[in-house]
Amino acid sequence: MLDIKIVRTTEPKAKPQDESKLGFGKIFTDHMFLMDYTAGEGWHDARVVPYASLP
Repeated sequence: MLDIKIVRTTEPKAKPQDESKLGFGKIFTDHMFLMDYTAGEGWHDARVVPYASLP
């Protein structure tokens, strides 16, 4: 079974007031899923982390 580490944000965004106005590319999540891949290990180090620029 895959172990996914979770790191919660310390500064959560306010939830949208009107869900009917949600739209693609307008409102973003507080977190993102990352997973590394190497030829030797395949997919590994699955994690959910606070939203940030990719390294």
